Amino acid sequence: MTWTQRGLVVGAYALFAGLADEDLAAAYRALESLPAIGALEMPLAEALGERAALGPPRQGLPGVVADWWDVVVTAIPTVMARLDADPRYGLASTDRLGREAALADALRAVRLARDAAQHAGRVRVPAIELHSAPRAPLANAAALERSLTQLLEADMTGVRLVLEHCDATRPGQASEKGFLDLDVELGVLGAVDDPRLGITVNWGRSAIEGRSAAAPLEHVRLTTSVGRLAGLMFSGASAHGGPWGGPWQDGHIAPRDSGGSDTWPESLLGIEEITEAVSAATGSGCYFGHKVTSGPPTTPVSERLAIARSTGEMILSNAAVA
Repeated sequence: MTWTQRGLVVGAYALFAGLADEDLAAAYRALESLPAIGALEMPLAEALGERAALGPPRQGLPGVVADWWDVVVTAIPTVMARLDADPRYGLASTDRLGREAALADALRAVRLARDAAQHAGRVRVPAIELHSAPRAPLANAAALERSLTQLLEADMTGVRLVLEHCDATRPGQASEKGFLDLDVELGVLGAVDDPRLGITVNWGRSAIEGRSAAAPLEHVRLTTSVGRLAGLMFSGASAHGGPWGGPWQDGHIAPRDSGGSDTWPESLLGIEEITEAVSAATGSGCYFGHKVTSGPPTTPVSERLAIARSTGEMILSNAAVA
């Protein structure tokens, strides 16, 4: 079964950001009303059951996740929290201790995938999203290659390791993440040359890097052309501030005209951009999904679900992922 047959990957943790703890379980159950969801993108700590708000862990996954959904584990919240404490942290770190700390976290995700597969009798965590931290100039390709090579020595149990490309450092502009260039990441994957490795393009993070809607399309085309596109996640970006944060912040902005009390007019992402990106990814076998926010924490769950439904329909109208 290919990813295009599984359904959308939904970053529910961003969609439900700011909800009171007691409302989270019901919100996750309400996701079942949305069409064609194949997996939830969840932070590593939540997938491990370390966040009490999601209830006690169940076979290594939160009890609120329906058994029929897969889980794509993302390391980015862990990475950013670790970087706040130690700027040397990351799989691409030139510092030995920083690299080893990131490697240990990535191996925790691999073990989670193995444990979940053993319990469910199937691959339940088909992808783990990793990142080429730390920020320049403390990262390089050689360190990232060593880390990925070591990770691939573990029992992968059907899981694919994907580097989620984040905005790279650019002269004269403030970075949100500031990790390695896409060209460098692709070069590392080419050097390791293992089919269990791929790249996920996050539309919004690529737009933040390029300060335009053109950059994500370029990244999708480049990654597809070398056979490395594993995932395409849609978040928006904007040169203007709003309920999502300041200009060019990684605020998971919803697409234009996606509903709710705000139609997100400042978002660079809309149906035209989604159509172009999905078309460029055709034939890659990648997973499609979205990670969008809903504005202020007071936004009711019903409005959040409406935004997610509308965003999903924009993708579904272009991709055979049902």
